[in-house]
Amino acid sequence: MKNSNLHRNILVSSLLCFGSLTGLAGAAVYFDPALMNNWIGPAILGSPPAVGLIFYLIARSWQKGIAPSPDVEKAIEPEEEKIITSPEATPPPSEIMAGDDLKHEIPHASEIAIVQTLGLLQREGRLIDFLQEDIEPYDDAQIGAAVREVHRGCRAALKEVFGLSPVLKAAEGSQVEIEEDFDPTRIKLIGNVHGNPPFKGTLRHCGWKFTEAHLPEWTAKEKTDVLAPAEVEIS
Repeated sequence: MKNSNLHRNILVSSLLCFGSLTGLAGAAVYFDPALMNNWIGPAILGSPPAVGLIFYLIARSWQKGIAPSPDVEKAIEPEEEKIITSPEATPPPSEIMAGDDLKHEIPHASEIAIVQTLGLLQREGRLIDFLQEDIEPYDDAQIGAAVREVHRGCRAALKEVFGLSPVLKAAEGSQVEIEEDFDPTRIKLIGNVHGNPPFKGTLRHCGWKFTEAHLPEWTAKEKTDVLAPAEVEIS
């Protein structure tokens, strides 16, 4: 209702103000017809209506930004849902802060497992050293001797922390049958695969899974970005 009154007042005020200016401009041209012989006359006559229209459009946009009265706000404001929280369910602020800090200090479990496993393979078999080494300058005999040492150390490291077992307990090269409800994360089908299971094929790799893991306990002093510390000999 108030917006309707404001709209009517703006319209009436615009008509009175700029209508009067238009009348004065018309009178000036009437008493001096020579003004119509150039651009001054049309400009005097056309300016008040044009400016009045612009003012009216601007004034209409102003009223859209006017906040409603408190009574209107109270009428349209939805009632907030009251949530009652028991004192026991809300931990003290000190405990909340401590929990947030703890999340930032403790790395993710998968990150810890990666660092520990790669660190163990490096420590026991120098696996990272071997993979980072450029072996092109060496002959096959030299590479074979190095691989034997890497193999021995990495195999011992895996036996130390993981219980490994083949996914399919069959000899490689033997014929196996894949049931209809096989798990694609455990068995990967290769070759000419078409139709629906069950499938029969040749086992090319038995796959591996671990049955147990014995990774050492993580301490807060360790860093998750260090797979193996640098070693400096002091003489």
